[in-house]
Amino acid sequence: MSARKRTQKWLYVFDKGPYSSMAGQEALDAALIGASFDQHVSLLFLYDGVFQLKQQQSTANTPIKQYTKTFSALADFDINNAYVHDLSMIARGLTVDDLMIDAALANNADVQKLIAAQDRVFTF
Repeated sequence: MSARKRTQKWLYVFDKGPYSSMAGQEALDAALIGASFDQHVSLLFLYDGVFQLKQQQSTANTPIKQYTKTFSALADFDINNAYVHDLSMIARGLTVDDLMIDAALANNADVQKLIAAQDRVFTF
């Protein structure tokens, strides 16, 4: 009889803007793969990473395909925990109404607690 492996808490941190590099798409792909292996996946958007969730993005002037629409399918992969750093949003002129998904606002203390509670943290 084999023991079932314990589900771990994995946090994927998005700290770069979309379409400036492949980091955002790689982070999203990695999070979806983690969830497909039954890990408890959470997402955290910091700094320019908050722009990953901005509605109505255009890729007209970039060679990178538009991947950000995939964020709307997170619940289909049982990824229900998304957090956005409040000060990062304020500094970039965004509000929760600008986001394409529901995400919880997290202050600095919340971010520290969230990171500390994880088994693995991946930053892209």
